[in-house]
Amino acid sequence: MQPDARLLEGESRPPSAPEERFGNFYRQHYWPVLAFAQRRINNHETARDLASETFRVAWSKFEQAEHLGLAFLYQTCKNLIGNEYRRQLRVAALEVKLQHCPERHASDEHSLQLREAMLGMRDAEREILYLTYWEELSAQQLANVLGCSQEAAWARVSRARKSLKNILRSGVHHA
Repeated sequence: MQPDARLLEGESRPPSAPEERFGNFYRQHYWPVLAFAQRRINNHETARDLASETFRVAWSKFEQAEHLGLAFLYQTCKNLIGNEYRRQLRVAALEVKLQHCPERHASDEHSLQLREAMLGMRDAEREILYLTYWEELSAQQLANVLGCSQEAAWARVSRARKSLKNILRSGVHHA
């Protein structure tokens, strides 16, 4: 039996390594998954994010994903699209709630400015501030929700606070 030529050329792993199989799986199925997401989401960037997240899930469950192929990917993407629609509904409901607050007094002006500035932030930054200040999550809880280390979570909080500060200073708020 002769050794695989690719191993002799310097490759350090056999051609059937999970990483290589997943690379082939990704190349074979990315465009159909992206098209699947784009037909259901009217925002190209969001569709790309959903396709990427679909493959992140597929990597974490690669044995099952590889076996089921597109069926696994389409079901995963469908679930993620449902999550995205629910997220969009929550954001829309929050915007309506913030824009139609009950009777405001002159002393509430700062609160109103803060709410408007928060609506002008990127969704991810706004969510981090809500989790930190409104939901009062601990550093560990925030890291768990974000799927990162505590240090990375606090770095994100810091960036979100800086973004909010810049929006408040600029006076550019959500209309």
